[in-house]
Amino acid sequence: MRALAWEYPKDPALANADRQFFLGPAILVTPVLVQGATNVSGVFPGTGGLGEVYYDWYTLEAQKVSTPRANVTIDAPLGHILVYLRGGYVIPTQEPALTTRAARRNPWGLIVALGLEGSARGNLYVDDGESVVQENGTPYVEFTAANKALYDSGRGTYNDTNPLANVTVLGMQEAVSNVTLNGADVAQESVVYNETSKVLVVTGLNELTNGGAWMVDRVLRWN
Repeated sequence: MRALAWEYPKDPALANADRQFFLGPAILVTPVLVQGATNVSGVFPGTGGLGEVYYDWYTLEAQKVSTPRANVTIDAPLGHILVYLRGGYVIPTQEPALTTRAARRNPWGLIVALGLEGSARGNLYVDDGESVVQENGTPYVEFTAANKALYDSGRGTYNDTNPLANVTVLGMQEAVSNVTLNGADVAQESVVYNETSKVLVVTGLNELTNGGAWMVDRVLRWN
């Protein structure tokens, strides 16, 4: 958990922003702290004249912010937690389960939240979740998205056998007709582009990564 000022230390306006926080560098949470409130005041922080893009966790759509870094009123209907993905980051995911042990056996997913310049980056640290000292080298995977492609590159010898099941790309401004993973075509029925939300969802990658999602370096391309 990070205060906004820790993530943006050069923005003095965020020094007293104590009603929002980041989880890591990429997930912004704006909680409702007043009982019965249906909206909340918050800021979408950023750098540069245009600020940064943020995506709603549930709809995956980019938030329309007219004035970057200014306080805005955000609708907060009952039962809806205001969670946003910061553009420019790749976020690894796994489906939940009844126990953490079971969850760790689920396939991986990736959410690629493209920034205003159309790129993103991220990383993933993987171990067995139990050992104090890892007998095998712990995999550290780096992700880079740019120029209509997502690259992953890992190091370490720990064998994580869970496949990569799906990739979701946010902020796609153009429709996609073809997707490949390391040169192999992904089935057309596994590629869905939403023109309204500008979201590309690629599923059915399990068979192409059944030896383990991070066992080899991979490139997912779309055009």
